[in-house]
Amino acid sequence: MRGSLVVATLAVAVTTTTARADLVDIKFGGAISSDIRFRLGGAEVTPSGVRAPYPSQYRLLPYGFSRNENIVKAQLTMTVANKVKAVADVDFYWYGYSDINDIDMNTLREKVDPFRVDSYAAYVEIYNILPKLDLRIGRQVVAWGVADKFNPTNNLNSLDLSDPLLFGRALGNQMIRLDWNPWRDLVLTAVWVPIFRPAQLPRTAPVALTEPDRPAWVQEDGIRDLLYSFAQIYPPNKVNVYPLVPEPTIQNSQFGARLSGRIKSVDVSLSYYYGRFGIPVPAWTENKKDGTVDVGLVYPRMQVIGADIAGSIEKLKGLGYWIEAGLFLPQEITYGIYDERVYPNRTPLTFREDGSGGYNLATGYPEAKRPTIVPSTPFLKLTAGWDLTINKYLYCNMQYVYGFIDEFGWGKQPRPGVNFGDRPRVESRLGHYLVAGLDLKLFQDALLLRFFGAFKVPQHDDPDPKFTAVLFPQISWTVWDGTELTLASFIFLGDRSTKFGDPAAGATELVLKAKFSY
Repeated sequence: MRGSLVVATLAVAVTTTTARADLVDIKFGGAISSDIRFRLGGAEVTPSGVRAPYPSQYRLLPYGFSRNENIVKAQLTMTVANKVKAVADVDFYWYGYSDINDIDMNTLREKVDPFRVDSYAAYVEIYNILPKLDLRIGRQVVAWGVADKFNPTNNLNSLDLSDPLLFGRALGNQMIRLDWNPWRDLVLTAVWVPIFRPAQLPRTAPVALTEPDRPAWVQEDGIRDLLYSFAQIYPPNKVNVYPLVPEPTIQNSQFGARLSGRIKSVDVSLSYYYGRFGIPVPAWTENKKDGTVDVGLVYPRMQVIGADIAGSIEKLKGLGYWIEAGLFLPQEITYGIYDERVYPNRTPLTFREDGSGGYNLATGYPEAKRPTIVPSTPFLKLTAGWDLTINKYLYCNMQYVYGFIDEFGWGKQPRPGVNFGDRPRVESRLGHYLVAGLDLKLFQDALLLRFFGAFKVPQHDDPDPKFTAVLFPQISWTVWDGTELTLASFIFLGDRSTKFGDPAAGATELVLKAKFSY
């Protein structure tokens, strides 16, 4: 009798929670791709940021293969009677390298042939859960802004900076999203992000902190020069870098709201974001007696007030235009400098965020006024641009960008010298950039010739402005329906002391890709 009751209960549960098959619309798609890249120059980089004790396939050599990736992408969308939508977007990666540092690893398949799984979407959306109100819960990307790739108002998702060809693709994160459409095109969106997810940095990022001749990021010139001189006299044996990821508390959750609509033929929006910058900044350094240096990184809190407009001018052959700006209100980050050699009997260093959003240091060292890394001064980031399809063959795009995607805070940005050991140079932290590109389509769109580039515009207040740019030429051939071969290059120009010539930014690469979409 009890068994029959259990079976009956399960049957009722299945019939009440499973959608009728005749109401379900299922769409499935995806892609299979292979990506091979070869570096031409740059600095040698290993996963730990220092030279490996013996060869590792994860090393980035000045001249060597930098990517050997194969990807299977699967996308599934299920809609139930225009009431509910469920979406899954999953990528399965094979790295194409072995991660073997000892004989034990050589016995493990996950080390001989490493892989990973990424998910950009895994959510359920319920339409009209209340009148004119939609609810979406799960892993998702909430993209705000109207500019092309450079979006100062788009801060809910941290960026994937691991691949320069993706131009800062957003990382999926667990969110709760509400969309209320009270009237015509007017939509109010509110998003809550319980757990902060930091940006994924490029494999070259450790260079920015582990090279011994790197200047400190402090704003005070005298203190920065003193620290640089001290580092030249007593160079560290090794630099250890420790990011402090915020704890999973309610105080560390993020929130955003956006009001969007149309005024005649122009799309407009206002937005607000409270959360953190996804790229960490230094907050303390401790010099050890054995010659090693520990560096602590934090993710600054910030508020962003954003606005954008976008439209097209039909009298100019449909010229599209956009302006997007974000006013950033950052948390002040100061820099603690401690030396175990001067105070050998200090208590163990502990460093964590306090409940108010600041940072506490229990050091056992005498405290002094700490220099500034990020001042609390509000700053603006802005993108303005236009695009035009001239004819069926030619498309052009141009943007002015103030504040690159990795730039944060008002003030100065110290950079390493031209050659290793040279005096550092200083420039404005927020740069002016011109981003432009052309697409030329031939043979009934079977062949695409693309050339894009980002150029840093010299600023009048920089004492030593230098040319730097990054270029992206590409040839893509659609061999057959859904089948594409691509030959491209990512070219970094400028010396070591410039934005794109810095080895921490990356190095010139040759790219060969094959992709089949289904």
